[in-house]
Amino acid sequence: MKNIIIIDYNCGNILSIKRALNKMNLNSKLSRDMTEISNATHLILPGVGAFGSAMSLLTNYKLIEPIKKHVKKNKPLLGICLGMQLLLTKSFEFGEFDGLNFIEGTVEKITDQTKKKIKTPHIGWSEIYFEKEKKIFEKFDKKIFYFIHSYIAKTKNKENTIAYTEFEDLKLPAIIKNKNIYGFQFHPEKSHTTGLELIKDFFEKIK
Repeated sequence: MKNIIIIDYNCGNILSIKRALNKMNLNSKLSRDMTEISNATHLILPGVGAFGSAMSLLTNYKLIEPIKKHVKKNKPLLGICLGMQLLLTKSFEFGEFDGLNFIEGTVEKITDQTKKKIKTPHIGWSEIYFEKEKKIFEKFDKKIFYFIHSYIAKTKNKENTIAYTEFEDLKLPAIIKNKNIYGFQFHPEKSHTTGLELIKDFFEKIK
């Protein structure tokens, strides 16, 4: 039986994720309890806001070590939006901050990726397309999801970025992964039926 824990560290609207899981009849709980996290089959790391503040909250709640122990057991971890960016090595959002370093890479401004003048955030509905793992996510290739972000998760190894979206003249990472660690830059819980189907498929296929 799946035991999905949504990490509750006061960073973002976690209730919308919980409601999405409920709609898909997936057993889940909001928690920052170390024992409950250690017993989870799957962890979700949500997040909205600034990278440095989020890492401080994880540290203050003593959640980093339980998350690392979960990952060492090769149990699935899903980061959503800012939660995806926290999976990387370092962020340059309002300073320089260390991340969880589960996936090598950096979090950088979208506007620093091009010489063209563009307005951020990247907000609204955008198509994603897969360059890898199409067999797992085949029915979601070229589907649209809801994004809102001004920073991107740039993986050091291109193999760790499995899906992209397009914004202006840029290809932005939409899904990243390393082993059983995944990150969604978009909000599946805000992406209507397609997002709910992706949530259901993810927890059925990633074990």
